[in-house]
Amino acid sequence: MKYQRQIDLLQYINNKGTVSIAELLEHFHISKATLNRDLTDLEKEESIRKVHGGVVSNLPMQTFELPINKKELYNKAYKEAIATQAVSLIQSNQSIILDSGSTIWYLAKELVKRRDIENLTVITCDLKVAYTLAEAENDNLSLFVLGGMKHKESFDLYGPTIVEILKSLNVDLYFMGVAAFDNKTGITHTYLDDVSTKKAMLQCAKKVVLCADSSKYGLVKRWRICNVEDVDMIITDNHLSDESLAEIKEKCSEIKLVNE
Repeated sequence: MKYQRQIDLLQYINNKGTVSIAELLEHFHISKATLNRDLTDLEKEESIRKVHGGVVSNLPMQTFELPINKKELYNKAYKEAIATQAVSLIQSNQSIILDSGSTIWYLAKELVKRRDIENLTVITCDLKVAYTLAEAENDNLSLFVLGGMKHKESFDLYGPTIVEILKSLNVDLYFMGVAAFDNKTGITHTYLDDVSTKKAMLQCAKKVVLCADSSKYGLVKRWRICNVEDVDMIITDNHLSDESLAEIKEKCSEIKLVNE
């Protein structure tokens, strides 16, 4: 509970930049003593800085990424629900790409339970996704790991070799993980190294499925990947506002909303 709350606080403060104590108390419905303890913990991590009457984020919004261990727990229930919905799209005799990221890792964990899917080929550039699938020892699943350099901040791989291999591939589905998406700015990412990989994955797939919880909507990162209309389906949770949902439907008509 405390761990999730501090993750939510950090995300909220970073999105706002500067937030008053009064606003945090009203938004999170917690006592002032609890908030002070949480903010002290976050300040010790150097993620925020306390100022008179409020707090300031120490993390640039465009480059902000939660640490791996925190990212996997953030909106965990929604990510698991998104994963379950995504796996329902997969059929026997298909080839699919699983992108990198925590939501896609939950998708991989859900996929290993599906012993009814036969002759499935999975391509990925994420070491944790690959290990999860390899550990399953499923004879119905063939795993191809795209090789490259590993990010220090995550489990995914990048590099020109990956892009060249993707140019020669044709797959049925690409399950895309992203750092941010916005109706006007499009789908954006924190690291330039990953952009060429994701663009190549887009190009080789018959259908692109964006898997992202609602906290990613309205955020903008530094590097642009594509427009929202370049994906065929979006799977997200039902915490989007009616206004945000209407905005997304202008660009992508096929949206699946999941419950916690």
